[in-house]
Amino acid sequence: MMARTVKTRKRTKPLRWERRPDERPRELLEAALDVFAQRGYRNTRLDDVAEAAGVTKGAIYHYFDTKEDLLLGVIEHHQALAFGRVEDVLQDTRLTPSARIQLVVRKIFSGGTPRGRRLLALLIRDIAHEVPDVHARWLEQGPARLWTMVADLVREGKASGEFRADADEDVATRLLVSGLMLQLMWRQHGEVIPAMDFDETRLVESAVELFLAALR
Repeated sequence: MMARTVKTRKRTKPLRWERRPDERPRELLEAALDVFAQRGYRNTRLDDVAEAAGVTKGAIYHYFDTKEDLLLGVIEHHQALAFGRVEDVLQDTRLTPSARIQLVVRKIFSGGTPRGRRLLALLIRDIAHEVPDVHARWLEQGPARLWTMVADLVREGKASGEFRADADEDVATRLLVSGLMLQLMWRQHGEVIPAMDFDETRLVESAVELFLAALR
């Protein structure tokens, strides 16, 4: 009896998790964000995230201990991306405070992606009630960190005479940051409610121009 030969199909590209290991956490975080945003935090199971990422649930536990830990990883990943874009701007003292404020706001808010807006909606809609400790950490390391950063630049401009001395930098920066965050979050409803949609570039550029004009 002749032995049966088994033909093996040659793969033309590596499977998803045969890529560089340092890609794995990032891809897990991106898949988790999509599932969290679609299903809501409470209704999401780690099996759902594993299926979306194309891995086993055990692969998630290799990097994250719990669902809450995974959520925190999603938030910290996006915060690191956002704030990493502004570090060089903050250190460039050759630029005026106005110029640095413009660049910081543009880099944080312009060119947003649907994924980023889904994260923002998820944080505002679900996380405050479902995982208050994670929500508090996001508030501290996200919005509060950003408006403190911009307020420091306003104080620098007041000291140099670029901005008027009586300007309240704390109120102004809170309004700027929270207003842009809310407007960008609402844009995701534009297909259903056209009034919610708005040109992102126009929104960010005009908001920072009005902000700076009020300070001068």
